[in-house]
Amino acid sequence: MPTPNSTPASELSAAKSIILAAHYASSAELKPLRSLFSLHPSTFSKEMQLRVLLCLPETTKPDLYVPLIKGELGETVTEVDTTPVSEISEKAANKRMKELPTFTLLESRGENCEGVLLSYLVCRARNIDRETGALSIAIELLSPFVGTVTGIHKYLEGIVDVLARLTYDYASEDVVAGEEAEDESGRLAVFEELKAQVGIRLLLARCGGRQVIVNDLRRLVGPYLDAKGNDREAWEVVWDWLKGKIADGGWGDFVEVVTKWDGPVEDQGLADEYARLSVAGCYVCRETEQSAWEGMRAIHRRCSNYVGESKGSKDQKLPEKLGDLFDKENPLTAPNEASLQLLDVLITSAGVISIPLAHVAKIKLEGSHDDQKTLLVRYVRNGPNWTKRSDEEWKKTRDGAKWLQTKAKVLDKLIVEEVEKVLLGAMLAATKFRLVKEIYVNGWNGCLGKDDVETGILDAFQEFYDNASNGNKTRGSMKNALGALQILYPHTSKSTALERAYRLTNATHALSHYSLTLTPGTPLLPVQIRIHSDPVSLIARLLDSNSKSFVQGETLVTIARDLCFGTTGNDGGKKTDARVIGMCIEAALSEGDFETAYSLGMNRLVIMIAENEQNVDEEVADMIWRACFQAGRYRSPYAALVGETAAFGGKALRTVEMRMELLARALRFCPPSALAEVLASWRRCEEEMLAGLKEEEEEEEKQEAYWNNNNTSGESAGNTVTSASRRKDDETPMGLFAVAAGAAKALRGSAFPLSTPRGNILPAGDDAAAAAAEEQRTRKRDMVSGMVTSGLASGLGWVLGAQPNVNRG
Repeated sequence: MPTPNSTPASELSAAKSIILAAHYASSAELKPLRSLFSLHPSTFSKEMQLRVLLCLPETTKPDLYVPLIKGELGETVTEVDTTPVSEISEKAANKRMKELPTFTLLESRGENCEGVLLSYLVCRARNIDRETGALSIAIELLSPFVGTVTGIHKYLEGIVDVLARLTYDYASEDVVAGEEAEDESGRLAVFEELKAQVGIRLLLARCGGRQVIVNDLRRLVGPYLDAKGNDREAWEVVWDWLKGKIADGGWGDFVEVVTKWDGPVEDQGLADEYARLSVAGCYVCRETEQSAWEGMRAIHRRCSNYVGESKGSKDQKLPEKLGDLFDKENPLTAPNEASLQLLDVLITSAGVISIPLAHVAKIKLEGSHDDQKTLLVRYVRNGPNWTKRSDEEWKKTRDGAKWLQTKAKVLDKLIVEEVEKVLLGAMLAATKFRLVKEIYVNGWNGCLGKDDVETGILDAFQEFYDNASNGNKTRGSMKNALGALQILYPHTSKSTALERAYRLTNATHALSHYSLTLTPGTPLLPVQIRIHSDPVSLIARLLDSNSKSFVQGETLVTIARDLCFGTTGNDGGKKTDARVIGMCIEAALSEGDFETAYSLGMNRLVIMIAENEQNVDEEVADMIWRACFQAGRYRSPYAALVGETAAFGGKALRTVEMRMELLARALRFCPPSALAEVLASWRRCEEEMLAGLKEEEEEEEKQEAYWNNNNTSGESAGNTVTSASRRKDDETPMGLFAVAAGAAKALRGSAFPLSTPRGNILPAGDDAAAAAAEEQRTRKRDMVSGMVTSGLASGLGWVLGAQPNVNRG
């Protein structure tokens, strides 16, 4: 109640009424304040009312004075106590009025009523935060004006709410509004005044901490940047932050942001940059998991919707190079139909090949022929288990390769045949022989000619063969090598190349059953056989390493012929045969088996040329005479120990006969330069024969004397003497000079005698069978002498001036 001497409120001057209103405001007495506003409407303009309301305590609940701010006077009092200003002079009142709190009008709003109100609300919110730190009170103050005062919404959500969330929701992260400010009491004011780039960094540092990253962007970053008027430099900070997500391996966060956060929605230029960055993010992503392709698809759909809304052009020309993907002028990342169509193809291609998108794009736009072929091989042979694909998976892989070449144009520098050759090689390497035959041989949608298929099979064969650790064709890589050949050979094709590979496989398999090494302790590898400069020489090593293997002459000849044909395309014919038999003879002699060496020489070497002896190849003849000569001069190192010398008779004499027969064969084919050496061996055999015959004669004479002393029958003794004399005459071999004479005589004739009969004495009495045997031996020895004569004729004819009738090639 006013005192009796006080001036009524309606009669107060403007200055005193303002001072009185400020008094009641500072005491939060709103009823008399409303009465003063009502009694002095001309004094209390809207701006003056707001200045007075700044005097309200900052802790006052906004809902008490918000009606006053809005101009709703509400409940008033009839009498206003003017005592507080009754003692104040007018001059003092005017002075104190000037000291009332004021607020700065926001420049962007001007001096209109709405601008004044906005400026007051901002000032009041700052005061509340400064004095109380209770941003919730500021929010209660501002919220009623959202939608009625332009700018309050952005200020409330972009500044006050954001700061409140940082303060309350991120309190455990020591968030301080305006970290650059030393005075924390003015957090709201400081936060408002931060440069947009600084503020956005502060907010981005908290995004994705304890909440979903998109929620943080929606609650913090978006409203803040909107309140800051979509500051372009601040958005650049956001772009850099998003780029960093990809660089740091946060592809999932990037996809979530791009697909769920709208970004700058009110600025077309910034929205385009956001879409461009989204496309560029797909290109720079290095991940190749299924989730990566799904994320790119989601981004593509999002950008496609954006382009559909903005009606992007699809006629823009795409670049020929990848370029800088974050360059704002790069047409590859421009948000338009053309770039998005390319992105769609590249995402599918990268998913098919399982390599980063940028790599596929680079190959498509600027890759060379070799680059594209390398990419195709990588695709076809991708993954550690690519060889274990099923037939259906291989067909799918083949379809993918054809799509990359024809539709996606990622492999457009390759022709269809090149693609199919890579697929064929991979299928063969994976041992998919049945599928290869189905596609490329039986004509099931195959695109390769017979020659190309054969070449691919031979390449695969060599790969398997060279990688084999054992020559057995029933297991491992050798089994695969044979399986590759059998796709075509022998039922579909019997080409020389396939036959060579097949026979090489057979030879290698046969050799695997023997002990054979090139390096001690290391088994012979198939690749060592294939690249050997003289594969037939391996037979010699085989003979050295495997005892008694020389008895398998026919088998070894077959192996040698297969080796020759498999490595050179020519089995060598009689040259190979003669060489291998010669090796067997040498091996037999080294193991002391003269009988086998003799048999090989006479039954394999000599018979080899018997049908066409007059036209023998010089190399074959050379091999024959050397082998026969080696066997003919053989003398067992153990013969003397067991009594098997020529002088012992019996088996020894037979051995000498066989040696002489071999030497006779050597004489027929040896060159003149070797004739003397062969004849020297012949002479030694002849001396052994004479010594043996002499010993036999002496033995028979001893027996005769025994019979003479113990047998009275003169007839028997006479028969014995006759028989011994006949043997002496018949068994004596022709001497060397007699042989030479025969040779000279032969040179004057037209043919060489193959036998030189030296008597026609017939056996009689009980010795008929023995005499027949002796006659056979005599004839054989004479035949040997005839062969020696022929050999001398061919070897000495140049001395006597005659032409031999033995043609050795």
